[in-house]
Amino acid sequence: MKDLLVDLILHYRGKWITKPLLVYDKKYVATRRDTSADLLDYDKIVEEYTKDLGFVLVKQILVKGPSGKFYLLEGSEGIKTLQCLLNEQFKVVHFFVVDDFEETVFALNIIHHSEAYLVECEYGTDAETESDDDQSSDDEYNFDELELIKMLKSKEVNVDLSHYKELHPSMTFKDLNEARKIVNLYSLANSKPIVVEKSDRTRLRYKCMIGCPFVLLISQDGKGPGFKVKTLKINHNCEDAFKNPRACTSTLAQYFKSKLQNNPQYKLKDMRKDLKDQFNLNARTSKLKRAKRMALQKLQGSFLDDFNRIEAYANELRLSNPGSDIVINLSKDALEQGKRKFLRTYICFNALKLGWKKGLRPFIGLDGTFLKGQCKGQLLVAMAQDSQNCLYPLAWAVVDKETTRTWIWFLQLLNNLLNLKNGQTVTFMSDMQKVNNFFCYLNNFVFFL
Repeated sequence: MKDLLVDLILHYRGKWITKPLLVYDKKYVATRRDTSADLLDYDKIVEEYTKDLGFVLVKQILVKGPSGKFYLLEGSEGIKTLQCLLNEQFKVVHFFVVDDFEETVFALNIIHHSEAYLVECEYGTDAETESDDDQSSDDEYNFDELELIKMLKSKEVNVDLSHYKELHPSMTFKDLNEARKIVNLYSLANSKPIVVEKSDRTRLRYKCMIGCPFVLLISQDGKGPGFKVKTLKINHNCEDAFKNPRACTSTLAQYFKSKLQNNPQYKLKDMRKDLKDQFNLNARTSKLKRAKRMALQKLQGSFLDDFNRIEAYANELRLSNPGSDIVINLSKDALEQGKRKFLRTYICFNALKLGWKKGLRPFIGLDGTFLKGQCKGQLLVAMAQDSQNCLYPLAWAVVDKETTRTWIWFLQLLNNLLNLKNGQTVTFMSDMQKVNNFFCYLNNFVFFL
């Protein structure tokens, strides 16, 4: 549309809520009115946020489409796609930003959107109208078949797996992993005990129970990249399976993913009951436990992702709690090998620090404990006591091991950042089995501070 003027709404300093659906809790907005749609530029939008709105670094830009769905906007290709969507009904564009200190927001790239285009057409002809005999007939197309393929390609995993009830001879797959996932869900949806007869890098062949005519062969598509169904005998004459070899851990994790997203406390007994009710399937508790863990890891991110975000977490603590002491150490040995590996961290919030200095007795208790779970380590803590004789957390650290070295590191930070004056006016308390030796180490390092 020529000379279309649009209004740009720049949202900032709000909060992203990612579960169960992506939602933006808005805070501040800036408006740019009557901007030519043809002059939209990705770099200029970034500049608006960095120069005018005080952002240091823009990590992501998201935009809200005509349907209200959030899309990721990247570079000139994203801007071109957005410009194609603009029209008289959609000319107020909402932009959202994710800065370098925030967690990455996962959204569909706008170039892959499914929004409807509004196209204005001018009618005319430069030739005589062709006869009706040359026009294609709707009878040439099997719309039921096209709708089935579209539904299967959507890969939406619902409660009864209705999108996976059928296979079709014209189905294609990006790779064999995608083919395996779809066949596994088909087997689960229909309660059929399909087994793998042949599997290599170029093909997959499935069959059913002895005497059942079902056969499925998937191999490389000779006309292009990817794989396609080459042979399919879809009929079954077998009974429903009480145990299904295709109901593996990854398939069950894929099935339960949306349920766990809505309810992370979804219990194993409920998972087992749902499988029994929907598919008459008996699954072992150990397999369900692994499937639940796998689904939650995909939803919440793996531990590796969490450790990759720990520096961003520290920056967020410093921004939201000014004056707080946040120290993160990385492994020197790993850095020499070109890797970044977490070693230990120390945290003391400014409010706790000020409260101890201004109103509490000069007493600090020290102790350490094991961290349980998949990520092992030790938690070192420094506790004080308030006026009600209740525990008052002062500082804590997560370290790899509880050793003299880690305790000296923790106490040096405690001494320097709390200005303890080498412990001359502070009473320390530790557990009995260490107290005789520990304060000897403490006194030794105090003289060298």
